[in-house]
Amino acid sequence: MSFTSEVKDELARLQAPRRCCRMAELSALMRLEGSLHLRGPHRITLHTESENAAVARKMFSLLRELFLLSPELRVEKAPRLKGHNCYCLFLGEEAQVAQVLNELSLLDHAMRPVMGVSPRLTRRPCCSAAYLRGAFLGGGYVSKPESPAHLEINVRHSEMAEGLARLSERHGLEMHVTRKRDFFCVYTKSRREQIDLLAFMGAHRAVLRLQSDAVFKEMRAEVNRRVNSETANLERAVDAAQRQLRDIKRVQEALGLETLSPALREVALMRLEHPEASMQELGACIHPPLSKSAVYHRLLRISRIASAL
Repeated sequence: MSFTSEVKDELARLQAPRRCCRMAELSALMRLEGSLHLRGPHRITLHTESENAAVARKMFSLLRELFLLSPELRVEKAPRLKGHNCYCLFLGEEAQVAQVLNELSLLDHAMRPVMGVSPRLTRRPCCSAAYLRGAFLGGGYVSKPESPAHLEINVRHSEMAEGLARLSERHGLEMHVTRKRDFFCVYTKSRREQIDLLAFMGAHRAVLRLQSDAVFKEMRAEVNRRVNSETANLERAVDAAQRQLRDIKRVQEALGLETLSPALREVALMRLEHPEASMQELGACIHPPLSKSAVYHRLLRISRIASAL
């Protein structure tokens, strides 16, 4: 199951406590998943399609709970879904259908389609969250946690796309609108906006997974940074030790270590004895112990002597 399907399954199982929220969610779902068919004056049928069984079940239960309607459910093989199941709901020509569509703000009082987001159904924050949840269930996509952040809702009309963007902005969520072929896309590529929108809609399990993945990525990046830093430090220490050994041997061959002062001779002998030790470790081996800075400056003096040969 894809991450988008997991998120939709989680959202479809949420039960809004208020009737107004359930109305808003069903309105958005019907807007994105439904098709209206006019059969004559006040004769309307509604047909919805969904590739997600949980979403189809959600629409069926909301229609029955809110309006006591029992739509016909069919399961078909859709060529556009590569032969996967498509769950279709059909509402016949009952006189109640037109009234239901009007209450859901899908038709106005003159029985004309309403293209944008209904202000009447999204006045409260809880209803706005439910409406966005229904819109995502109907046409949403979210990238998996290990991929770059991307969340989008695809709609058929520009009025609906602009309405969803304004509705998101009203609650501090920045969404952008673009056109893709025959539909409009409301999207964000920000991980923070992606998480905030999913949390606003109620997908808390998905939010936890995204946040835990982000923490894991940050920890892995920090470990890699530290390993790279330690590796670079080790390489620099090895290179420095090799240069010091070459300088000491050059002085030893040309002049002899006995020509060095006692302080320099002591450090040179200790470096020859411990070629792999760091300067701090060399200082600890000398009695009395020397600081890292003192060891460095003594070796630097030896290097200058070697360079002058």
